[in-house]
Amino acid sequence: MTDSSTHPLRLSTQHSGTDWLLIAGLVLLVLPLRLWLLYNTEVTARDSIGYIRYALHFEEKSWTESVRENQQHPGYPLMVLAMSQPIRALDGATTPENMVLATQLVSLLASLVLIMPMYWLGRQAFDRPVSFWATLLYQYLPVSAQHLSDGVSEPTYLVFLVSGLLFLARAVRAYRLTDCALCGFFTGLAYLTRPEGLLILPAFGATILAMQFRAPWRCSRLRFVACGATVVLVACAVGSPYAWAVRGLTNKPAGRDLIRNATGHQASTAPGQHHLFAITFPKSDSKVVNLARGVWALTMEVVQGFHYGAAIFLPLGLWWSRRSLVQNPAAWALGAYLAGHALILVGLAMTVGYISDRHVMILVLCGSFFVVAGMRELPRRFLAWRSRTQLSTGPLVWWRSAPVWFAVLLAVLIGACLPRTTQRLHGNRAGNHHAGQWLRAHLEQGDVVYDDHCWSHFFAGLVFQEGKDVPIPRDAQPTCYVVSTRARDPKMDEARQAGNGIANARLVYAWPEGVAPAKARVLVYARPRNQKDHAWRPVP
Repeated sequence: MTDSSTHPLRLSTQHSGTDWLLIAGLVLLVLPLRLWLLYNTEVTARDSIGYIRYALHFEEKSWTESVRENQQHPGYPLMVLAMSQPIRALDGATTPENMVLATQLVSLLASLVLIMPMYWLGRQAFDRPVSFWATLLYQYLPVSAQHLSDGVSEPTYLVFLVSGLLFLARAVRAYRLTDCALCGFFTGLAYLTRPEGLLILPAFGATILAMQFRAPWRCSRLRFVACGATVVLVACAVGSPYAWAVRGLTNKPAGRDLIRNATGHQASTAPGQHHLFAITFPKSDSKVVNLARGVWALTMEVVQGFHYGAAIFLPLGLWWSRRSLVQNPAAWALGAYLAGHALILVGLAMTVGYISDRHVMILVLCGSFFVVAGMRELPRRFLAWRSRTQLSTGPLVWWRSAPVWFAVLLAVLIGACLPRTTQRLHGNRAGNHHAGQWLRAHLEQGDVVYDDHCWSHFFAGLVFQEGKDVPIPRDAQPTCYVVSTRARDPKMDEARQAGNGIANARLVYAWPEGVAPAKARVLVYARPRNQKDHAWRPVP
């Protein structure tokens, strides 16, 4: 690390116009990627359909009814609802397309705002170059780049979480009540978006308590109590409307399972709760085996988050930064949070048997600083070693410059990421998108769509009719459309086709259009709607 990195307590005060220029430069470098992915989106994540449904509930139901009937926390759906208001006003209607646009615009703005707290968080322990390049790298890593442009809660959550961690780091260094209040405020906002946002509170408590055992970091008892009370009270004030409404900390099944498991109750094993992009494994009767599998799943998700190659520099950066970090209370606070987050993820894996790539985004974010630090330090150490082992009397040339080799390594890494980073968002779901648009053009009043992947049902516009009593004439015979997405695995495809209830249905649409049904990726079948499966109330 550079000389400035050996004085971590001085770094957080070195904010100047240069820092703001660097942040502006990061926005200019990231904005084209965000616009590219916004334009090159086939469909958003399946979770976005649930968030859209959740957002619209706030227009039809009370706060308490809305949050109790949905598993997710309300922060992101509320922002989607707010973003959709001007978009729908301009369009004059609520459509699948403008609601999807609202989810992505929230994420786009959040991904750009995230640049600022992430950069300042890096400045708590590293110098400007490390903070700048780590922030840029994180935005361009494939997993984080795709999620930061998707219609999911992670971009919004990361803005609140990283802001909370930033003020956590500042609070433990100076014990300022303003920083403590802001830490509690963003902790509450993070909790309103995802339940694990509350992990900032135990990290803060454990850190300031441990700091009282070291004289240089100690504060008065009054200041200790004031700081702790400020963080907790502000966080509770912000997050309490949700906790009060659901009569608990969370409505999420995974969160409830963790609480039940910690209190000795059996966790639920309800299907359908796993993320699509996750490492899953069967649970064993042995806790040791489950623990080993959980640690392995967590490790592999983090490595994948760094696009594999970048993970090589992570342990190097950690090792070479260790001396400056142990003297920095902010580093201890962040370490406490990350350790708690990792333990929760391992517990989640042991409880429900999976870890998603979205779960480790904050680990990858914080690890990006160490990746860049290791990448920056490696050429310097290697060239220093060569200068000791080989006598060089020639002039200094580019291949003997550590900054040049750092630039080469970083360029190679980002270049290797770009093909995956710039991929069309969920391009493999084009068939479901086209099937939904075909259905929207052919649906009649009372028709229903059964789609185990949800996208066709959504783009047909039926999400906006859920819970509404659609009048159907007594003599009408509505249709039930069944959307079947073919699996690449023949056995899985056979099982999926058998479970879709299409034995007596007729094929009405296949995608890609013009190919034989046996080679089609998405098939749409039609059969009469019946009262047993999809009941309705005929009207005269």
